[in-house]
Amino acid sequence: MERKLLEEINLLENRKLIINLNLVAILIVFVLTVLGVVFSGGFEISNGFTGIFWLLLGYFLSLVIHEAVHGIFFKAFCPSGKVKFGFKSGMAYATSPGSFYTKSQFFIISIAPFVVLTGLFIFLRSLGVNEAVVYLIFALHTSGCVGDFYYCILLINKPTGILVEDTEKGINFYSEG
Repeated sequence: MERKLLEEINLLENRKLIINLNLVAILIVFVLTVLGVVFSGGFEISNGFTGIFWLLLGYFLSLVIHEAVHGIFFKAFCPSGKVKFGFKSGMAYATSPGSFYTKSQFFIISIAPFVVLTGLFIFLRSLGVNEAVVYLIFALHTSGCVGDFYYCILLINKPTGILVEDTEKGINFYSEG
């Protein structure tokens, strides 16, 4: 069967899209931080610089884990695909260029890091890890998932039966036939 290109999404080089996604990310981190303060009665990062160090280290580790989860799911759904990791236009990314996925597979690839890391943050909090540090890393990570959420919204609005090609710049949507 021949594939017909329906749409190309260039996430890494579309300046207007990057700006809009970054504005949404800022809004997400702001809203989550305000909600965290309101519903917790206020929290603080204890231990001064040590707390800030753990916040920054935790956020960096969440980025690494986030992209690794994408990579694991890319390989799970397309074992022959090659996974690449990088950083461009202010965004860390994982990609499997030239690999094709079903709509549901790519939805899972896109949302998996948010689900996995949210579960990890809940687990860390249950172990007694500092509430403020864990919650702020959660807020920062969630805002960083904005590109993944964008892909999920696009996928929800696509018809069943499409194929998604991962590219080094974004994704392409194809119909078969």
